[in-house]
Order: sequence, then C-alpha cells, then structure tokens
Amino acid sequence: MKNVFLTLVFVLGTATSFAGSNLIISDLTCITVTTSCGIVGTVCDYTTEGLLEGALELDRWVCAKQ
Repeated sequence: MKNVFLTLVFVLGTATSFAGSNLIISDLTCITVTTSCGIVGTVCDYTTEGLLEGALELDRWVCAKQ
C-alpha cells in the first residue's frame, strides 16, 4: 500500500503542477501503478481524481485476491 500511496502522491503532484488549480486532464491519461502486493497494472482516466480512485480500486481488487 505504501508503494501505491507514494505513486499516487507523485502523480497528483505532477498533474497539479501542470494543470494548476484545474484537475481535469483534457485527454485520456494512463499511468502504471505498482500495487501494495507487488502487482503492476495500468489505470486510465480523464481526471486526476479518477486516476487516484482507479489506482486505489486496482490495489483493493488485485491484492484482495492474493
């Protein structure tokens, strides 16, 4: 979970630095996420919030099955 959190902080920081106060990404953006159980996956969305929610959901879904 620590890896997911650090990745999300990095993504959020990067996205907000480019977008300013606007957290909407104009194009579909995909990020690679390493889950807390070590599985690597990809999350895609149009908003920073969607990317964060998707990464957390990926972690819950994948790592619950481990």
